[in-house]
Amino acid sequence: MQATNFWYKLNIHRSKIVFFLALFTANLALGQKAPIKLNRIGSDDKKANYGFFLGYHQNYYGIKYSDAFEGPDYDNVTSIVSKQNSGFNLGFMVNFRLADQFTLRFVPVKIGLYQHMVQYNMTDGTVDEQLIESTRIEPGLFLKYRSIRRDNLRMYVIAGISASMRSGKAEDLGGVDKLEIRKGNLKAEIGFGFENYFEFFKLEPEIRYSRGLTNVLNPSNNFYSNGIGQITTHNFSIYFHFTD
Repeated sequence: MQATNFWYKLNIHRSKIVFFLALFTANLALGQKAPIKLNRIGSDDKKANYGFFLGYHQNYYGIKYSDAFEGPDYDNVTSIVSKQNSGFNLGFMVNFRLADQFTLRFVPVKIGLYQHMVQYNMTDGTVDEQLIESTRIEPGLFLKYRSIRRDNLRMYVIAGISASMRSGKAEDLGGVDKLEIRKGNLKAEIGFGFENYFEFFKLEPEIRYSRGLTNVLNPSNNFYSNGIGQITTHNFSIYFHFTD
């Protein structure tokens, strides 16, 4: 049975995380060279701040085999695996001030463009592929804990829950067997970032990991579905938030 190795996936993305931390360190170094003009001094006192965000993500399915995979129907299949694919996000958000270091982020609208590839590797070396593409609406609610402001920077950690609903109907292939995914999903998310105060806006780069909490496999009595018992979603994302 296939198991998802979280630390292996984290290792794949280590270059992005190192770049993110290097960028933050460079900001600190620059901030120590000369007196800093404090920007957006009153922005943190507002009860609500509005903004939008753009994001890039890499996603894959966590796949667990069903008991049927050990049966004769899959004697010619060595493995069923999900390949990593890329996508994009965009949306709007509202930040509610709870205290100086606590903020509640509400995302009423987020649009995610997803592409998943599942490969069925055969004993003769051939590969049968199933491509699942979708546009998803993903509202969410997050709690953010921020460090004390240092010049024009704050570090923060964030965690929350988001829903994910496919927009429109799944592609109809006219009775052809295929791997089917449910329309809805629920995800837990955790991440970190920093707030960078500029003169006219605040930029918040952020790295976030999300994991699906539900089994998104839509059971169908065909070759592509019967060998799988559970599918969960996994995303590594980089976001750029722009707020007032």
